[in-house]
Amino acid sequence: MSDAAAPKRGPVSLDGRMRQRLDWMARRALKLADLRSVLKRRRFGRLRNEFYETLWRDAAQELGADYSDIGGLKRISLNGLVTFVSHSDLMLDDVITTRVMAHKAVTYRLLSDKGYSVPDHCVFSLDRLGRARDFLTRMPGPIVVKPATGTGGGNGVTTGIRTQGELLRAALHAASFNAELLAEPMLSGSCYRLLYLDGQLLDAVRRDPPTVCGDGHSTIHALVKTENTNRLSRRPITALSPLVIDQDALHHLSAQGLKPAAAIPAGKPIVVKHAINENADRENHTVTGDLHPDIVSAGARLVTDLGVRFAGLDIIADDISAPLGANGVQFHEVNVGPGIHHHYLVADRSRATPVATRVLHYLFENRQGVMKV
Repeated sequence: MSDAAAPKRGPVSLDGRMRQRLDWMARRALKLADLRSVLKRRRFGRLRNEFYETLWRDAAQELGADYSDIGGLKRISLNGLVTFVSHSDLMLDDVITTRVMAHKAVTYRLLSDKGYSVPDHCVFSLDRLGRARDFLTRMPGPIVVKPATGTGGGNGVTTGIRTQGELLRAALHAASFNAELLAEPMLSGSCYRLLYLDGQLLDAVRRDPPTVCGDGHSTIHALVKTENTNRLSRRPITALSPLVIDQDALHHLSAQGLKPAAAIPAGKPIVVKHAINENADRENHTVTGDLHPDIVSAGARLVTDLGVRFAGLDIIADDISAPLGANGVQFHEVNVGPGIHHHYLVADRSRATPVATRVLHYLFENRQGVMKV
């Protein structure tokens, strides 16, 4: 049976036929809708390579280290020591740690076991959609559906789900990326990324949802297309991913009474989607100095206890300047090899933290993640 053909119905139960149909629809969703977004993201591969090559070369030069490219890996050597980097990947965390932290439900379990506040959640799949339906019914507000593991960059995420129909569409979208799915409440508060290296805080940024600004005549679809063209051509670089009108964007726009074909008044900003991974520098803000010491120390203990050496801790909070018990903070994800670009592509570049330089200095100074040559 080809993926393009409808599934044949054999002597199976109604539930079995429904599962077949849902699985087929999920594969079709990937081929027809998500394929376009995959192709768009591939166009940004060269941009990402350009950004990180410049980043590590400049950081090496600042330290007086030698820099070269070997088979796509960046070789940086200083005083008889050498380290290799690839984008944000360092020679520190092992593959198993990376896999464990990439599984969102497992991460929640680990955080909860350590006494940290995590969102209520439900793990399900298309053939166990009833779990998600029950979860939606008992939630007082909208929920989020996403792949439980194996994806990054916001792929497959749909926010603001309130109805059974929206849940089914979101589940089909997420299942085109991974069969195991996660539902959780849509939390209030801002999203923050705290960057740690061996338990030491390097930087913190607030990450806001992606927006476009109306010009009085262009549709949202046209504004997004222009935004992506600008992202590819502008220097200095403003973003490393395209802004994609996917299921999350369609759902978020609909909640505002908008469609991609709607024209936006001049000067009016529109949040295209709630998922933050496709935002640009104008929507990222350095906030390291605003963090309460309670949050900094709690995050340090957490990533150290979990054995994650280079960690991006995602939290959601109403007020990061308040003590830990008074700000409604939720610990959300622990990312291994987190994107360094989030800390450079910020609205006020004069406040950006030179993360790459600090990382290299730490590695060579402490002989961590390096080879002796």
